[in-house]
Amino acid sequence: MKRIIALSLALVMIVALAACGQKSGGADSDTLILRAETAFTTLDPANSNNTHDIILYDQVYDGLYGLDEAHGGYYNELAEEVVANEDSTQYTVTLKDGIKFANGEPVTAQDCVFTYERAFQNANMNYLVSMIDNVEAPDEKTFVINLKYPYAPIAHTLFRVKIVSEKEVTEQGDKFGTIPNTAGAGPYIIDEFDIATGCKLIANENYYEGAPDIKKVEYRVYSDPAAAVIAFENGELDFYDQAALSDWESLKAAAGDNNAMVTGNNITWLGINYASPTNNNILGNDLVRKAIFYAINKENVNLAVCEGYGRTATTYMVPEFVPTQPTEGFETYDYNVEKAKELLAQAGYPDGADIGTILTSTSANSSKSAQVVQNELAQIGLTCQVQTLDVSAVVERTIVQDYDLTVYGDSGNYDFNNIRQQVHSESVGMYIIDFTLNDKFDWERIEYLVEAGAATADMEERMTYYNELWAMIMDTATMLPLINRPVAIVWSDRIDIGDPVPTYYKIKNFSWVDSAE
Repeated sequence: MKRIIALSLALVMIVALAACGQKSGGADSDTLILRAETAFTTLDPANSNNTHDIILYDQVYDGLYGLDEAHGGYYNELAEEVVANEDSTQYTVTLKDGIKFANGEPVTAQDCVFTYERAFQNANMNYLVSMIDNVEAPDEKTFVINLKYPYAPIAHTLFRVKIVSEKEVTEQGDKFGTIPNTAGAGPYIIDEFDIATGCKLIANENYYEGAPDIKKVEYRVYSDPAAAVIAFENGELDFYDQAALSDWESLKAAAGDNNAMVTGNNITWLGINYASPTNNNILGNDLVRKAIFYAINKENVNLAVCEGYGRTATTYMVPEFVPTQPTEGFETYDYNVEKAKELLAQAGYPDGADIGTILTSTSANSSKSAQVVQNELAQIGLTCQVQTLDVSAVVERTIVQDYDLTVYGDSGNYDFNNIRQQVHSESVGMYIIDFTLNDKFDWERIEYLVEAGAATADMEERMTYYNELWAMIMDTATMLPLINRPVAIVWSDRIDIGDPVPTYYKIKNFSWVDSAE
């Protein structure tokens, strides 16, 4: 009898454990668990350009436009209609009817004015709003954007500037961004926030498109990719995107059919501060910078970072996503170690030299890329150290030009005008290469081409400007595209994620699988 009872209890425990494994999600089986690669820096959507933060903002705050990477790009979100005047110097936005913030307050044109005027005051948003002269609200549903000059590619601004409640932001004051709020009009509300461990979201039951199927969401910080893999394999993570490709085979085995590797809309690139004072301004020498570029075998970066699944890059943006990205007619600096050595000798450094430090972030993609670059340069006698910092510290250092070389990344854009954030002097708080520091480069021509390309909607005309612009930038030998990374995604069998996207997924498009509930 004792053996029968013991066997019965064991069977009960096995059934219970199987049920828990089926639901996963830790202690609360009704909660969707996602990985956060690093801690979120702020809940204020106007205060960060970190893609990691922006993905969170996409769940909580809506913009006038949304971005659907699986189905063609930008679409109307809070905006019912956006109409440009004849010369693209004014955009009139009509808001959708009946939209409310999570706090119950209606979304009005005045909230849009408040949001954009906050953006004017924030360096992080400068590259998105520097072309705007002023904004106004003729009535509660009409929001007018008046520009300083014609600007056709406004879509990314309308997507990235997330509309917030003037009333709540004003009430929270300096605390806004550091504590949970209900100031967004998105499908989720931030319920709990810990800057070190992650945050929890709950569904906005009054969301204008209808409450999302998944009611509770938790982002957990797993900064160590190995720990994230173990968590997924143990059923402690439901959705794991941007997975390290070195872990791809083991993650696929754990995920079964629930896996996707999609073309990434991203770039990892090497920047050189030509004005760095290191070693008597050695990086100011054009021949040295070009030698650096020719010395780098990008395929080695691909192997180290992407296990060979990625592809080497010659463009700043991915042509499949960005039809205005030039694809020919510019220097690509194809790997040529002998040419690199020749250029160094011509520059007066036949035996090599110390070129300072490569600044990069703790992201495995960036840090591994930096290590490969360091090793490649050593082959031609150029020595440098790799300094790895938190991404926010890297941003702070690079935008004030406090670096020698940097390995950097960008993602999620659909127009070549995005190059503005790296090359135009109005992009204070964003650009990594400041072409205005001296007269070495024709920065005025570069900025003219940026502005001319944005001033017309004619594709052929835009490409004329952008072809010259990208050729000029590559001739400076300050920005070297390295690789485009594919995006590896796995998910648990209790959710349906719809069409996988490379960057800006929307949890509102996820749903529970009936058999797993």
